[in-house]
Amino acid sequence: MKYSEAIKSLIRKGLDEVNHSSAGHLSLSTRRKILQAINEPCIIGRISILCALKVYPIWNDFFRDDTEIIGLITKTEKYLLGQTSKKDLLKDADHLDMFADDYMEDDITASFAAKVAVHAAYDASSDEDMVISDCDSDEEVEVPDEWDTAFLASLVYNGGVIDLGFIDDERNKEFWSWYLTDCIETACANDRLPYPVFANKATLSVKYIPYRTQLSLWKYNAECRAYVNDIKEVLAKMVAYAQWNKCDFYCYTVESTSYTNIYYYRGNEPVQFRLGINVTIHLSSKVEKLKDLMYSLCPQEGAFYLCKITIDKGNNMNIRFGYDTRYEELKKAFSDSDFSEDFSKYPRAEKFIPDWLADILKRKRISF
Repeated sequence: MKYSEAIKSLIRKGLDEVNHSSAGHLSLSTRRKILQAINEPCIIGRISILCALKVYPIWNDFFRDDTEIIGLITKTEKYLLGQTSKKDLLKDADHLDMFADDYMEDDITASFAAKVAVHAAYDASSDEDMVISDCDSDEEVEVPDEWDTAFLASLVYNGGVIDLGFIDDERNKEFWSWYLTDCIETACANDRLPYPVFANKATLSVKYIPYRTQLSLWKYNAECRAYVNDIKEVLAKMVAYAQWNKCDFYCYTVESTSYTNIYYYRGNEPVQFRLGINVTIHLSSKVEKLKDLMYSLCPQEGAFYLCKITIDKGNNMNIRFGYDTRYEELKKAFSDSDFSEDFSKYPRAEKFIPDWLADILKRKRISF
């Protein structure tokens, strides 16, 4: 869109306000008037996205090779272009809001940099009137949840997110001058938004993890075998009674919490089956005790996150354990804090720590 004379006039007024403010601040009322003059939801949403991109490097410096937050920013732009649904956008925003909360105690500035992206997603999905409505209140005395995206981004940028008394006035002036010039001009142009070059260059872990003796030692430990046989017996009875070809039992266990899935086969396609609560508790308890015992056999190798047991109609069993891969189910069911707490309970030697876990421990300031 082209700047109207009204928009140009408001921007000039805003720049004058910033330059004459001792704190270099642009008032909420002036920002609202500019957005009301623009009056195009897509442009207003792009302004919020640009605010998120402005402070994204602070998050990326803390959370190396991020794909989560930049993914939400990208999805927000897709929503504005009609390429994804409001439901999917809000689902991701709600998830990443909690994800950012998980790091609040570790680095509050970085966490709020992530939350700016969450706020931008909420802006894009909100009713236009909520974003550009008149507001006479003093934003500096409101609770953080009521700050708009631009103000929150400014606090991340100027150092005031920890304490409003710590705002760097020059950095504040720099942010609001950028907001009134480059930000609004870019948002109004038809060009693709300027994503950081490093944002989509996440690297996969290539660290070599040594073979674990736990994987064979458990077979020679009577107590471990007893727990495995107990689980096998329950699953075998289910396969025989239901006349399945086989079943796959997955138990994901991190710290003191477990999450289970079971799939059965009558042909070649797996079908998810819902276990009763008593059976779930019984099997999870056996797996958790097996985890403790296997860890005790060789603690430096760490403890498993996944136990998968397959039973076929011939009563044959296959069992495997996952120690180093953060499967999708582990990402969905457990937070980074769960994994850091699991490490505190089951510490492992550095050579057995995969890169993704090492990154969590570093961010949580846990030595290894």
